[in-house]
Formats: sequence, structure tokens, C-alpha cells
Amino acid sequence: MSEINKLSFEGQIIYCGLDVHKTNWKVNARMGNVEVEAFSQNPDPVRLKKYFNHKFPGAELRVAYEAGFSGFGIQRSLSELGIDCIVVNAADIPASDKDRKRKDDKRDARKLSQELGKGALQGIYIPATPIEHARSLVRLRSRFSSDQVRYKNRIRHTLLFNGLKVKTDSERWSAKYVKQLQQMDCGDVVLNLTLKFAIEQYLQSRQLLKAITLEIKNLSKQEPFAKVQSILQSIDGIGLINGMVIQTEIMEMQRFKTIDRLCDYAGLVPDIYSTNDNMVSRGVTKRRNEFLRQAIIESSWILIRKDPAMLLKYQKYCSRMHSNKAIIRIGKHLLARIRHVWNNGKQYERGKMS
Repeated sequence: MSEINKLSFEGQIIYCGLDVHKTNWKVNARMGNVEVEAFSQNPDPVRLKKYFNHKFPGAELRVAYEAGFSGFGIQRSLSELGIDCIVVNAADIPASDKDRKRKDDKRDARKLSQELGKGALQGIYIPATPIEHARSLVRLRSRFSSDQVRYKNRIRHTLLFNGLKVKTDSERWSAKYVKQLQQMDCGDVVLNLTLKFAIEQYLQSRQLLKAITLEIKNLSKQEPFAKVQSILQSIDGIGLINGMVIQTEIMEMQRFKTIDRLCDYAGLVPDIYSTNDNMVSRGVTKRRNEFLRQAIIESSWILIRKDPAMLLKYQKYCSRMHSNKAIIRIGKHLLARIRHVWNNGKQYERGKMS
């Protein structure tokens, strides 16, 4: 029996940082204050476990890697192998100026293992697979919607750049308006083709957007979405799409112990810079869940048109701040309503809470 097989690291913890890429992983491991391993390997969780089981038999392996292109697949694979693994937000990893200016994969892996060993890293929430897949579908619709706006603007630019006008009283993108665009004679064969292809691209995107919206509607009637959607859409300002965005981005309301934490996650809080006796607010934070914040702000604009109480609050806010800041305050009220009805499992009743 070789000497290494006689070793036992029972009770020891190995802290492992992974810098993950498509073709390889940079691995850095430490035990206490001692760096014990630094190497590269193919992206294979089983191989990683076998290596450390062979080299450090009996030791507990704890792993951390940055959230990124690989999503939560690595975390789930390692967890199935019995390895404690967390996924961390890159912005939450403490870094010195030197770290930022001399950044490479080896340093990133070492930093992860160091901070994991100190207990300074907090993992982000790992969603259940079904709701993560639903979130991907809802986010895809958001991107398709943005693409459609881009295609409309491309058509408008073509018309304006070439001095063309559609003979219509309204430029709403109705079937009638699109038909007039298709029948327009630009006076030149090549320009006619340019406009034709731009219109076809827009029509294809509209069909895709309609199809994906229908799928989201069908999904909202199934569990685990149906009950929560019934509750969320009872709130003024929240419809099908924003309701699904809110649910798939928040996922589990119980993970937000306070309304402040929920507002922070949505990005409806200011960035504060404080030094000595000076405190400066640098406006609404850039750290946010982009999809959730957009859905909350959109719903807030609708809310003030439907709910007189919220309209009064908005007007009071506007008397002492810019309207864009005022709508952020309304968004916080809306989030409070969402949290309240979601946690209580009951539909919203106007007048029962502010």
C-alpha cells in the first residue's frame, strides 16, 4: 500500500476556487492558510472530485465560482456529487486595486479560495430548475420586444433618410399601417427592396413575439405559477407579462426577510458614498435586477393612473423631487404590496393597505 493511501484528512476542509471557462477550469485550493493546489483541468465535476478524493482522502471539499455564462449547472453537478458549492456575484468578491489592475484567471481562482476560506463569500440564490427555465423564456420575450422596437426604428430611419412619408393619419403599427408600408413605391428598385426586407424582418419578429407571449400565457396557468399570478395580477398596474417577470425574477419571496432587501434586489435604492461627515447620494443604484426593475417601473406608471391613492402620493413626491425619482418611490410602494399579498397568499384589495 502506498504512503498516500495511508493518509487521512478527516475533519479537514479544502477551500477550492474555480475560475470557469468553456474549455477549462483554473483551480486553486487551500487548507487553512496554506495553498495546496493550483492547476488547470477540463470542465468536469467528476474529475475534480476524484482528484481531491485521491490526493486528500477524507477531506471535505468546498467550492466557489463566479456567476456567469455557465449558470448554475456546475453548482448542481457538484451538489449531486456531495460537494458543497456556492455561486457568487463577482461584484461581491473583495478586491484590491492591485487585483483589479493585474487580473488573470489564476489570480481570480486564488482570490475565490482565499475569501471562501475566510468565510467572506455569500452565495447567490440557486433557483429550482422549472422556474429558472420559465425565467429564460420570459427574458427571451423581453429581448424579442427590444428587437422589435429596433426593427421599427430601422424602418423609420429608412423613410426619414430618403424623404419618404406614409399617407396615413396615424403611425401606430397597425395591420393597415404595415400594409401601406408594403405597398409604398419608393421610386427606386433597390430602395423598394431595402424597405421590403426591413418590413419582413419586423413582421417575423412580431410573429415570434406573439408566439412566445402565447406560451407565457399558457405557462402562467400552470403550477407553480397559476396561484401567484392570480395574486399578483389582482394588483393595479400588473398584467400578464410583468406579473410573470416579477414572479420569475423574485422566485421565492421568503428569501427577502424585509422590504428593504427586496428593494435592494430590484435596484430601487440609492448608491451612497460616505466619508467623514460627508454623505453623497449618487442616484439610484446601478446594481439591480434589470428585468425586475423595468417591470416594477412600468407597472408603477400604470398604477398611478388606476389607483387614486397612488396618484396622490406621486403628486406629493413630485412637489419636492423630479418625476423620475417620484416614480421610484411609487415602485417601492408597489413592491410592498407585492410582498404583502404574495406572503399572505391573498388577492389585493384596494384600500386595505397603502
